Amino acid sequence: MQFAGVNVERGAPCRMRDGTTLYADIYRPADAGSYPVLLMRQPYGRTLASTVTYAHPVWYVGQGYIVVIQDVRGRGDSEGSFTPFIQEVEDGYDTVEWAAALPGSTGKVGMYGFSYQGTTQWAAAAARPPHLAAIAPAMCAADLYNGMFYPHGRFAVGSFLPWAFQLARDEARRAEDGEAEQLCSQLMRQPDALLSELPLLQEHPLLASYFPFYYEWCGHPLYDDYWEARNFLPQALQEPLPALHIGGWFDNYLGGTLQTYEALQRLPQSSERYHRLIIGPWGHIPWGRKAGGEDYGPEAEGNLHEAHLNWFDYWLKGKGQGLQHEPNVRYYELGSKTWQAAEMLPPTTDISSSEGVTYYLTSNGKPANGASGGGLLTVGKSVSKAGPEADVYVYDARLPMPCSGYLPMDRSSIQDRYEILNYTSEPLAQAMRLWGAPQVSIWCQSMEGTTDLVAILSAVSPGGKATFLSIGRGEIGGDGERGLTEWSPVTFAMRPLAMELEAGMSIRIELTGSAFPLFIRHPNGLAAEQLPTARPEQLRMTAVAVGRSESLPSWIQLPILNTATEREGSHV
Repeated sequence: MQFAGVNVERGAPCRMRDGTTLYADIYRPADAGSYPVLLMRQPYGRTLASTVTYAHPVWYVGQGYIVVIQDVRGRGDSEGSFTPFIQEVEDGYDTVEWAAALPGSTGKVGMYGFSYQGTTQWAAAAARPPHLAAIAPAMCAADLYNGMFYPHGRFAVGSFLPWAFQLARDEARRAEDGEAEQLCSQLMRQPDALLSELPLLQEHPLLASYFPFYYEWCGHPLYDDYWEARNFLPQALQEPLPALHIGGWFDNYLGGTLQTYEALQRLPQSSERYHRLIIGPWGHIPWGRKAGGEDYGPEAEGNLHEAHLNWFDYWLKGKGQGLQHEPNVRYYELGSKTWQAAEMLPPTTDISSSEGVTYYLTSNGKPANGASGGGLLTVGKSVSKAGPEADVYVYDARLPMPCSGYLPMDRSSIQDRYEILNYTSEPLAQAMRLWGAPQVSIWCQSMEGTTDLVAILSAVSPGGKATFLSIGRGEIGGDGERGLTEWSPVTFAMRPLAMELEAGMSIRIELTGSAFPLFIRHPNGLAAEQLPTARPEQLRMTAVAVGRSESLPSWIQLPILNTATEREGSHV
């Protein structure tokens, strides 16, 4: 059939090595000839073709490609049972080799897509099919534990409970259970009440019937053999394929995008094995100019259609030699609202040797509780005024402090709560540019044993607006037992960022015990492996002391990029 001027083959069968048949739609140019193939493997119904963020396959066909959109095993019309991620290694290999042999194919295959469709690329790359020439994974992870499900070391319930109901909805449709499909559709959009239910492993009948894998995800809170089998990064690093990485500063999976790129960045580079990274001011959906109530301008979309076309033209057609001269990293700097370039991504996890400006937690003599409290950030180890050498907050696990995502929202009203310690710098005398991962080290003591320490960084405008910049989490104590913990430093890297702060703005760090439902709350006094089975009656209060003296110095290190020459040399 013809659609929009191109030839379309609906439901083309692709037989896997075990005899299971997967189905795809194939879009071909109307003109006879040989063309490379762009392949997307996805679980949402192949008609969609990720057009929530990408151009329709018809556009790519118009640029001289055959486009294949396939339903993965057990989804859409494809046969078999859906086992998320695991099945995509062998099925990805078989599909790439099938696509390379299609009539009219040159034999070169590239893969594209975001989210699950990005991870299917890493799964296929781990198997290294001979005809897979390049990939363009966006907003996804190759290491599913660290980069996707547990980005802060705690299960990201706010992301994955709604997604589980979305996947269950489609399974209910395959089973022709219309009532269950409708209920799942409601719960994927409005899961609020269920997010707080405990224990985490208490089965919901819809998920138990149509998507029990959710309980595997939250039932493995520590990196173990289960997650080892879902980590495609080690294999992908052995014979790396050229990869165009796409990330968003507000995307839930930014950590996975940066983790993978950083690992590849450390490998020896050559003209035949190199990688590119683009980070824009985007959430998971959509990739436009507006996010979190902010307009980032007409250039915010980053020319991603052209970037993908140039990438695949180079690797699949041998065109566009100028690609070698483009910067390795192109990123949108928030604040200045400009695109910048860099040759290296700064360290995002192991930043012990990184440099920056260190602000110490101090006090003007008043408690640091609430945004109007006495907590200060000072450069240099300024001694606090007379009084206790620590601040204390009380974290009640029955009433976790809210944080729903990474959008640049105003947190000033939340910071007024006394369950949060706030430390604020003096207004900046000149603009400050941040590029990389902040690091915090906080001396802590907990009254109920093991608990979480959450740090949130914000930029405070002269009018009082406190815009979210970054977040990180560490653990106080380690044995999970109730009882007073000893003073100990809790040190961790925060989520990377790129931001120009204007003169007159201040920096603020919040310290509290939770960021719910961005990730699950800590009940207090339990070990990490006990969290999936924690019951409502195990939610406790704990008092947490934060040191800020010469003997207990707590600090945040900001990755500063400040010179005018750096700006002039990096603007793109």
